[in-house]
Amino acid sequence: MDLSTIRNKLQKKDKSHYCAPEELVTDVRLMFWNCAKFNYVSSYTEQSLILLQPDSEVAEAGRCLDEFFEDKLKEIYPDRHFPSMQQEDSDSE
Repeated sequence: MDLSTIRNKLQKKDKSHYCAPEELVTDVRLMFWNCAKFNYVSSYTEQSLILLQPDSEVAEAGRCLDEFFEDKLKEIYPDRHFPSMQQEDSDSE
């Protein structure tokens, strides 16, 4: 998932446009998860991937933007709960 795909899906003319805020939130969280997965120092266990710390400017920028997004999401939808993304939903490449 990337920002250009998200931007396209925000357009009504796109056949796979977002129909609900949950769809947008899921894609944005997937983008941040993949950013962390491929740009953080990490450790793998049999059960899961453990992200330890940002190891580049890209990783740090992604972490900051993710935090900003989550704060704004709570501000815009204070009484709404958006399900957390499951790790197995993330891109594999």
